[in-house]
Amino acid sequence: MVHAHPKDGTYRSVIRRSFGETVELPEPVGITLDTAKLKEYAD
Repeated sequence: MVHAHPKDGTYRSVIRRSFGETVELPEPVGITLDTAKLKEYAD
């Protein structure tokens, strides 16, 4: 789950993806996150 679009101390949207899918993180981060690598940290 990626929280996005912060405003006034809260996030206005949430992006949900399954492990193995990619998430595009906009600038200033500007990367494509491969979620498959995060599975080892999940419960």
